[in-house]
Amino acid sequence: MKRIYNQTTIALMITLVTACFAMDQTAHAASPAEQAIQAAEANNQFAFVMFYRGNDAATQAMHGTLQQTLAIRQDAILVPVQIGDAAEQALVKQFDATRMPMPAIATLAPNGAVCSVFPRRVTEQQLAAAIVSTGQTQILKALQNRKLVLLCAQPTAGTPVPAGVQQFQADQLYSNRTEVVTVLANDPAEAEFLTKIGVKPGQSTPVVAFMAPPGVMVGTFNANVSFDVLAEKLAASGKCCDDENCKHHKSAQAATPARR
Repeated sequence: MKRIYNQTTIALMITLVTACFAMDQTAHAASPAEQAIQAAEANNQFAFVMFYRGNDAATQAMHGTLQQTLAIRQDAILVPVQIGDAAEQALVKQFDATRMPMPAIATLAPNGAVCSVFPRRVTEQQLAAAIVSTGQTQILKALQNRKLVLLCAQPTAGTPVPAGVQQFQADQLYSNRTEVVTVLANDPAEAEFLTKIGVKPGQSTPVVAFMAPPGVMVGTFNANVSFDVLAEKLAASGKCCDDENCKHHKSAQAATPARR
């Protein structure tokens, strides 16, 4: 199955996300960095959280690149975090930052999704590319919540979500772990991401892209895709469920030629 994100990036992102969702839920007063991240979310801004240990040459270079890049943007802020700062230990623990190569940047979308991770060094081009579309942040957030994602690229805002997608989302086996994300196929802000995942922007009929965590592309389909096809493709990707007697597993196995 095609993976839609770089393997190294996926590994670092999953490490951060796993730590984030496994964090201690004990209430504590928000630190300065946590307050900055919360403010960025409230202002619909991305937060570039830069973890660093000391003021060495690599840290100075990364910080300088960040400052230069963000100086001309209104949609992102820099949040420096010294990993030895006692006030920031909850955030350091949340991101398991002491195990990351230093310095390192974690890019957080306004919805809390981890969009990218840059260890040791970064370029202005990488930082610009880390500020992704709304549709991509929704997908990343869902995948990082270990959900299945059905992206519907719609020709108009009033176009109904394909029936097969609606049936899949309503099915008892998948309803609690499926998120449907809709974007306009002709939205210029989504064009780069749609192209990246193999969906041609601007199509006149809905296109469905099916993804499973951590970043597996199950397949792309036209508007007529059925519930059964979606379920069988998911089973064939190994992302369905653990029930060997599941009819979709059996169907997928039957469709797979035996290995010799």
